[in-house]
Amino acid sequence: MEYESPKDEKTPNTENSEENQWSRRQFLVGTAAIGVAGAVTLFGRQSLVNAARSVFGSPVSSGTVHLYAYDYYYIPNYMTWRVGDRMEVIFQNQSHTHWHEWTMGRHVNEAYFQAFGNLPADAWQEDFWDGVPVTLSDPYGIDNFVPNQAIVTYVGPKAAYNIQSGGDFSPTLKPGGSLHLSFTVPNKPGLWDFGCFVQQYIHYRTGMRGQVMILPA
Repeated sequence: MEYESPKDEKTPNTENSEENQWSRRQFLVGTAAIGVAGAVTLFGRQSLVNAARSVFGSPVSSGTVHLYAYDYYYIPNYMTWRVGDRMEVIFQNQSHTHWHEWTMGRHVNEAYFQAFGNLPADAWQEDFWDGVPVTLSDPYGIDNFVPNQAIVTYVGPKAAYNIQSGGDFSPTLKPGGSLHLSFTVPNKPGLWDFGCFVQQYIHYRTGMRGQVMILPA
């Protein structure tokens, strides 16, 4: 009878070792996937987008930019401008049923959200357009326009803009309306908010808001 030497207990089993490594990789990948899914659920998609922007930045918008108003959100809802760049924002209301406006500033007066009856028209404590020269053109379906403290040049008959007083700088468009705004980005670097405060701030509270990051020249 042939002698069969016993297996050396110190010799590793290659097949089992590879299986164990593969199992560990599966576990790590699966855990990472669950973590990402959990982050989306816990913090929301916008938080992840903001985190990505903080790492990779956002392309600078200049020249002509289309800003679309829907029910109840903007596209885009984030833009990056640079001080001194020449801009033309074509603001278009894509809704078939609702009036929408575009206001821009800092420090929204959130205390007004809880008020009833007549609400103050100045939603922002600081209006971005104060002292900014801006040219308006190609008005279509303008419900009203409040110039506030902006230095406005109107192209065409002023009657088409339905100019009003009181409140922040804000063009309000009827369904399907549009307006061109041409301006040089003022020396107001930093983060600015924009939103729609139609129907006693309901649009803004529903999520119709966005941000503009202005970079130094």
